[in-house]
Amino acid sequence: MNRIPVMIVEDDLRASYVLESTINQHSGFHVVAACESLLEAELKAEAFDPELIMVDISLPDGNGIDLVKSLKSKGINAVFMMTTAERETATIEKAIQLGVMDYLVKPIRMSRVLQALDDYLDFKKRLTKNDKIDQQDIDALFRKNASLDNTRKTPKGIDENTLDKLTQHLDSMTNISFTAEEIGAAINLSRITARRYLEYLEAQGQVSMALDYKTGGRPKQRYTKTV
Repeated sequence: MNRIPVMIVEDDLRASYVLESTINQHSGFHVVAACESLLEAELKAEAFDPELIMVDISLPDGNGIDLVKSLKSKGINAVFMMTTAERETATIEKAIQLGVMDYLVKPIRMSRVLQALDDYLDFKKRLTKNDKIDQQDIDALFRKNASLDNTRKTPKGIDENTLDKLTQHLDSMTNISFTAEEIGAAINLSRITARRYLEYLEAQGQVSMALDYKTGGRPKQRYTKTV
């Protein structure tokens, strides 16, 4: 499967790095460009032709909503997702009116980003599987279903047995902090899978994450238990 090209528009370099790292971990997507301003985004959108654009709303030279309008008016045929701390209903309403695919509120969890990417793949699959589709698929495309898997106790990509195994290991630990790689090695999970589960636990308030900049290279995500 060809990986879907993604462009990030984010002026916070730390947030941009974490978002890019998360997207590149998904087998179906890869980041082709990262921008810090509206002007840079206008230029790179035409140069790189991304299929998906992740846009922050608060940018140094303007508003991400205005960027979406501008790119659409120029014929940029991309899907847009907002990544922002903005929670005002007026802003969210504008995003919906513009046909934004998803709206991710900061601080953004890794699991939430991966879920948004999975949702987009499902969206594409439903649109392309037949020339005509049934009402159930139409409802899903227009998000009339609150969830495609509303009987699940955990989100897509989180197995309850694996989650139980991980939480039991955390309960037995005495370490003050730990990385996804360390947890993965302890319970036989890949670093990427372990991080996904830790992000889920972070969203549930059971662990907290902080970036360690004392690694001598790229910052490392370290987790601590909160309960």
